[in-house]
Amino acid sequence: MAVNVRAAVGGVAGELFGLERVRIAVHDATNLERDLESLGRALWAAHIRAVLDAAGHSAEPPPIGWRAAQYVAQRGYITATGRSEDGSVTISARGMRHWRITIAQDGRAATIEEAANALLREHQRQITVLKRAIWHPSSDRAPLRSGPLVPAVSAGRAGN
Repeated sequence: MAVNVRAAVGGVAGELFGLERVRIAVHDATNLERDLESLGRALWAAHIRAVLDAAGHSAEPPPIGWRAAQYVAQRGYITATGRSEDGSVTISARGMRHWRITIAQDGRAATIEEAANALLREHQRQITVLKRAIWHPSSDRAPLRSGPLVPAVSAGRAGN
């Protein structure tokens, strides 16, 4: 479900467009990294609230079944990192709750957005891998084939 949300913290403001793109505006941040970390948490919380509201929930419903419980438990440990193309901005988030932003050079909005968008892509990639591992565990495994590490076993000749 794609929802768009906005937030402002300190000297920065941002918009999250679904899980696809972030737009950042830097106004007058005295501690840019800290303000951006707070903005990341605020945008993610607003996104979750908007998704839950759209689904008619006031809070995340409890997981139903062991797979859903495992997914919810492991989702909180996903650590995603995004970097700007020039490497000057790095954004990491664990469980999308604990944020760490480092800015090596000038914190231009465009480089911050590059890093934030890379983080979103990496987070979604890891979510997809987690879902596959829990709900479709065999789809991540390559089929066994004959080779030096997996010897061929002929019918009726097992144990040779």
